[in-house]
Amino acid sequence: MTFRAGFVAIVGLPNVGKSTLLNAFLGERLAAVTPRAQTTQRRLLGIYSDEAAQAVFIDTPGLLEPRYTLHRSMKEEALSALEDADLVLAVADAGFAPSLEWAGGFADSIRGPKILCLNKIDRVETYRREDLRARFASGGWDGVYWTCATGGEGVPRLLEALSARLPESPPLYPVDELSDAPVRHFVAEMIRETCLEELADEVPYAVAVRIEEFRDREGGKPTYIEALIHVEKESQKGIVVGAGGRTIRKLGTRSRRKIERFLGRRVYLGLRVKVLPNWRKKTHHLRVLGFRVPAQEQ
Repeated sequence: MTFRAGFVAIVGLPNVGKSTLLNAFLGERLAAVTPRAQTTQRRLLGIYSDEAAQAVFIDTPGLLEPRYTLHRSMKEEALSALEDADLVLAVADAGFAPSLEWAGGFADSIRGPKILCLNKIDRVETYRREDLRARFASGGWDGVYWTCATGGEGVPRLLEALSARLPESPPLYPVDELSDAPVRHFVAEMIRETCLEELADEVPYAVAVRIEEFRDREGGKPTYIEALIHVEKESQKGIVVGAGGRTIRKLGTRSRRKIERFLGRRVYLGLRVKVLPNWRKKTHHLRVLGFRVPAQEQ
């Protein structure tokens, strides 16, 4: 039997459900997901393998017009994934007109194989769905599918279509792996995801998380994790800590529960907050925090 394997870049505007779709493909919550746009800040590999194919998905930040250095970093992450991909999966929000307009013009910018996913199809009346798909069927796409990633509708069919279009190849990664990212990455993302969920307004976007220490301990003791939450201003630090430390304790409790579910063992999680002034706009801060530095600013 012929085996197929390759890289699939998942691209689209912010908040169309790219990371939710990746998690649905894998059956695991690997990528951070929140209702906020721009939750994904750097690309993440998620690996799906079965007996016939291995799809290495590249989840990318939402394509947006950059306003500062971090945004330019995020856009480069997304565009570089297109260069590395054997197949492009463009995701549009089926119920959001600007996202559909983006999808209408995006196919012309991609030379290789490309599939369009109309996600959040639950936002569209049933009788309009076929008309919506027909609207894009002759638009240069190699296939147009709809999904509701949160509920799983259409996901198996889309996954089958993607796998069938991958090039013939042996597996690119061990078939029992789900990602090439280290455990520290996922732990940091779970903490940042919790900050996005719990903190209001602009503060979450000024948050970056770095794992300072990650140590398994013998004798049944909890895994020891120390994490540093970076913000840009003293006022933001005060919000993250909260009155009497109330907010940071809540962040720690919720993050620890997520991490324990992910690791399958008990965890001690210590959180500290440090001000890193204007880190989103400074290339040396981005480099220290592990972000791509935009090419024109290196």
